[in-house]
Amino acid sequence: MPDKVIQVVDGPDKPALLWAVSYPDRQEVQFKLAEGSITARISRMSEHADGMNFELEGEVSAGPDEGRPLRGNYSVGDRRGALRIVGAIPA
Repeated sequence: MPDKVIQVVDGPDKPALLWAVSYPDRQEVQFKLAEGSITARISRMSEHADGMNFELEGEVSAGPDEGRPLRGNYSVGDRRGALRIVGAIPA
């Protein structure tokens, strides 16, 4: 199945991401999209030197793509980014 790239228009702040990566089995974060939202568990977060931009890895925790790997770039400065759902189920 092909990957699906989604654009985040609003999402969690840095403390929420840090909490989620510290407790991936208990804490989820929600990213708002132009239409709808996506909920994810974050398993890895790499901070860029500016402290505002991150590379994220995790998995979708709800919906038709539940359990699929998720990777992407996200900025806590403007709370925007792009996430790629690996092997997403076609809509």
